[in-house]
Amino acid sequence: MKAHGPLRLMTYNVRVGVESSLAEIAAAVRAAGVPDLLAFQEIGVDWNMGERVDQPRVLADALGLAHVAFAGALTDDRGGRFGVALASRWPLDAIEVIPLPRDTDEQRVLLRCRVGAPTSLTAFVTHLSIHAHERAAQAAQIGAAAAAVDGPIVVMGDLNDRPGTPPIEAARGALIDCFDALGEGPPETFSVADPHRRIDYVFVGGGLVPGGPARVVRAARASDHFPLAAAAVFVPERAA
Repeated sequence: MKAHGPLRLMTYNVRVGVESSLAEIAAAVRAAGVPDLLAFQEIGVDWNMGERVDQPRVLADALGLAHVAFAGALTDDRGGRFGVALASRWPLDAIEVIPLPRDTDEQRVLLRCRVGAPTSLTAFVTHLSIHAHERAAQAAQIGAAAAAVDGPIVVMGDLNDRPGTPPIEAARGALIDCFDALGEGPPETFSVADPHRRIDYVFVGGGLVPGGPARVVRAARASDHFPLAAAAVFVPERAA
């Protein structure tokens, strides 16, 4: 593995900017410190809520992150799409959009990318169901997909459940919860109006370990969620 500084990570459910604006979301991220990898949930491309633009690209450009991948879970009657995205300082390839199990809730997806950082890694971004039985099935699929990755991995997203519940444990698997490991300050990521539960997560593993404080960015009030920021470092390979 190539050595480099901490990998800065953030996950942010932006609610398509309807709580404020894309400009205010970008300003909130800049104030917190622009990460190397920024996962978005509830974000649209020409979607029928919020600013009808390519929201991931607009935000990435505003933050100086050159590379974007988007995974649409829903499509409106004008071809607009709604889903999750990843903005990155480094190139993204091997992009895959994986549908997650669905019964009664809206369709959910898992975005998978290979990140061409100085040490390459795999990144997953997702947003799980509000219904417990669907969430359990989705979490199991994510855990299995993560376990099959060979090498460094990051899983980020709005998992819609509290720490320690079976879906969270299934999604996390052998990965490390950055906030559990090195969290500082209040843990609740939802809601901005009434902070009462942690449902947004950053997990790392496969040669990545938490490498600095994880914190809920309470000063960022541009959405109904607070962003969660974390850092990770690569563990050098041991000589044979």
